[in-house]
This record gives sequence, C-alpha cells and structure tokens, in this order.
Amino acid sequence: MAKDGKHVIHAGGIFANPQLHREGAAAADTKPGTIGFFDNTTKKFTASVAGDEEAILYVANYDYLRCKTVDDTIVAGDWVVAMHPTPGVFFNVPAAAGTYTKGQPLSIANGRVKAKAADESIRAYVEEDRATIITTAGDLLRVVIK
Repeated sequence: MAKDGKHVIHAGGIFANPQLHREGAAAADTKPGTIGFFDNTTKKFTASVAGDEEAILYVANYDYLRCKTVDDTIVAGDWVVAMHPTPGVFFNVPAAAGTYTKGQPLSIANGRVKAKAADESIRAYVEEDRATIITTAGDLLRVVIK
C-alpha cells in the first residue's frame, strides 16, 4: 500500500476518453509516476532530466494487469504503459523532498517534480488542497501538467 495514501497515478481532471498512451520498454528501473520520454534511438522510456528534452513527455503508469501498484518498480527492460499528460489532467507523480502549496509552479529533475528555480521552465503546478510536506523524495504529489 502506498506510504502516502495515494494509490493511482492518473488522479482525474478533464481528459480525452480514451486517455492517450504510449507503450515500450523501460531504459532503467522506473517508479510509476515518473515523468519521461521515449528515446528516439532506443525507443525506450527514459526519465526526463530537466523537462527540456525535445520529445513528448509522458507519465509512467503502474501495471494493474500484472498486479503491480504505485509502490512497485518497473524494472529495466520491462513494459511501461505511459500516459500523455494533457492540460487539465491531474497526476500523482514522485516529488523531491520539500514543502508544496496549491498552485506552486514546478519543474522536473530526473523524472520527479520539484520547486521551480529561477532559471527553470514551469512544467506543472501543485494541485493538492492543502500544504503538503514531502519528507521522503519520491513520495507522490498531485499535480496538473502545464
């Protein structure tokens, strides 16, 4: 069971039905919720370093068909079903340790969201109803993708 009480990656919002997906192998061990892209050379899902790659960003989902949860790691080479984040869709994604408040702009570092620094681009916003403290890096934070 998820340590922070979150059990899904796709958390709602306005979305196309069906939600857009892309599938492929994981380039490295990947936690569900990781923000990444499919590398054009290897065709594998790779965690985004800073969100500035010239590629479509996706959010790795957990694999309910194989009884995996948000706490299970998708091992390198295993199949990733990733969701294409569209505006207005909420996701629970891994975050860097810190305190987050609703509406706070976020950037991406190594597949996780973090508080945006002055020289970074905004990639998402916090969508939690209350101030949230992430004490362990990698805990899930509800965000809306920009």
